Amino acid sequence: MTDAADRLKAQIRRNADEIARLHGRIHETVRERGQSEAKRQQWQRACEEFHARYDRLAFPGGLDGAFERLAAGDPETLEAAICFVELRPYFFRSGYLFEKLLRRARHAPLSEAQAARLETVRTARDAWRATKRMSQKESAPE
Repeated sequence: MTDAADRLKAQIRRNADEIARLHGRIHETVRERGQSEAKRQQWQRACEEFHARYDRLAFPGGLDGAFERLAAGDPETLEAAICFVELRPYFFRSGYLFEKLLRRARHAPLSEAQAARLETVRTARDAWRATKRMSQKESAPE
């Protein structure tokens, strides 16, 4: 793993933690928003901060335009996409982002090493899906 990949993965982890914290703040404040105007404003500020920061935190370089940069072969975006799918961080809508990055990265101009890393992730995901399907079949009533 390169230093750049290590830095990207550390950034992705920090950002995922921050998204989870911001999203958690919304859930904490929503329960009390009807109690007073001040509580409603706390909830509203939590929502505004989450939405204002999500794009920048969800993907290195910002989520807005990321797929266009990926298709264009931007080297930083390609590496960030591969690091993201290797890590598979967990935060609001990260599963959708994982799947979309995995699909789109296949069509990006990847080096052999990047293509191999991506294939490792796809193989692991496919194996997980197969295991999940088998366990669902085993637990289904006849």
